[in-house]
Amino acid sequence: MDVRAHVIALNGQRLNVVEQLRAELDATAGRERNQEEATKIARLDARIDEIDAEIREFVQRETREREAATLREQTLSVFGDAVVQRATLQGDAYLRAWTRGEIAGDLLVDIRGAARERDLMRQGATADEIRVTAWDTGSSASLVPTTLARTLYEYMEASNGILRAPTTTLYTNSGEPMDFPKLGAHAIATQVSGQGTTLAGTDPTYLKMTLNSYKYGELVKVANEVLSDAGIDIASFLGKDMGRALGRKIATDFVTGSGSGKPQGLAAAIVGSGTIVTGGSLITPTVEKLIDCMYSVADVYRDGGSAGWLMKDSVAGTLRKIRDGAGGTIGAFLWQPSLTQGIAGGRPDTLLGHPVYVDSNMDASGSAKKSVVFGDFSAFYVRYSGPTAIERSTEAGFSTDETFFRAKLRADSDLIDTTAFNAIVEVVA
Repeated sequence: MDVRAHVIALNGQRLNVVEQLRAELDATAGRERNQEEATKIARLDARIDEIDAEIREFVQRETREREAATLREQTLSVFGDAVVQRATLQGDAYLRAWTRGEIAGDLLVDIRGAARERDLMRQGATADEIRVTAWDTGSSASLVPTTLARTLYEYMEASNGILRAPTTTLYTNSGEPMDFPKLGAHAIATQVSGQGTTLAGTDPTYLKMTLNSYKYGELVKVANEVLSDAGIDIASFLGKDMGRALGRKIATDFVTGSGSGKPQGLAAAIVGSGTIVTGGSLITPTVEKLIDCMYSVADVYRDGGSAGWLMKDSVAGTLRKIRDGAGGTIGAFLWQPSLTQGIAGGRPDTLLGHPVYVDSNMDASGSAKKSVVFGDFSAFYVRYSGPTAIERSTEAGFSTDETFFRAKLRADSDLIDTTAFNAIVEVVA
C-alpha cells in the first residue's frame, strides 16, 4: 500500500466531513437543535475522530519504517555495506543460536544507542554526527545498536507520548537509588529601609528527589518450529512483542504512577490549588483556560525549549477543533498540524505555539478529570537501570514444545520541580 497516498485520501475525506459539519453548525446556529440535527452533528463529529485515529495509525507506521530505513542508510554510509551485512548476519545468527539454547545465559539488550539514534535523527543530525555522538566507532559495526535493540526501543515508544517527549533520560549500569537536590522553597530577601538596618531574609528549603529501579517484565511463549524456521525474523518478532508490552506498562506509570512502589507519574505529580479549572457547566477546556494554564507556568519553564502539552487522543481530537474567535467557534484553528512529524528535523503538532504529545494514559474529558497538562518536560526525570535482560526457558513449555522468553527492564521517574508543570482539571460548578 502507498501509505502517503492513502493518508492524502483520508485527509480529503476528513476535509469533506468537516465541511459538512461546518455547514450543519452554521445552519443551526442561534437556535436549539432538534433530535435529528443533533444526531447528525454527533455522527459527523465521530467520523472526524475515526479518520483522525486512522491517519495517526498510518503515520506512526510510516514513521517507524522511514526511521528504520534512514538509520540503516546512515549506518551503511559510515561503515559500508559489507561490514554492516556481516555484522547483521552475525547478530542474527547469535540470536537464533541463543533462542535455540545453543548459547547459555541471559541475552542483554542495550537500548541506549537506539534511543540516542532516534533523538539525534529527529533533530536532523547527519550520519557523521550520529556516528560521533551515539555510536562507539570502533573497528566493527557490531558496536552499532542491534536490530533487536532498535526494534525493542521503537515499539516501546511507538504509542506513548511521554516516551517521545523531551524528558531528561538517565541510563545507569546498576540499580542503586540516585538522589537529586530538589528546591522546596526559594529564599526571600527583605527590603532595607535605611543605613544601618540589619539585613535579613529567609533561607531556601532543599528537599531531594530519589530515583529507584522498579522492575517490569513480559513473558512470551514461542513455538519451537518458529525458532528453527530461518524465514522468521525472530529479532523483529521478539522486539515488537516485548517492546510494545513493556512500553505500554512503563508509560502508564510514567503518567499516572503514585510514586509508592512504582514510578511517580507526571500527571499524578501535579497537585494542589495551582491547577486551572474549567468552571461553569462546560466540561471541554476553553481557549481562555488553555492560555491560563500555559501562562501559569513560569517563563523560565514555558520558554525553555522543552515545554509542551500532554493529553489523551480524545482530548486532542476535541481541542484541534477550537478556533480563535467567538469562544472557539469561529475564526482560525488554534491547532497547527505538523507536516514533518516523526521525520528528520520534524516536530509534533503544535497548540498555542507549543508541541503536543498524545498519550493514551492521560485522563479522558470528564468532571474532576486532569485532562491536559502543560510544562517543561526536561524537569521530568526518567531513569533506566542496566540493559534489558531477556531470559529463556524450555521447562514450562516442554509438554507443548514451546520456549518461554521473559524480558525484564528496570525504570523509575519523578518530577524534580512541580512548578515546571500545571494542569487543567475539568470541574462542573
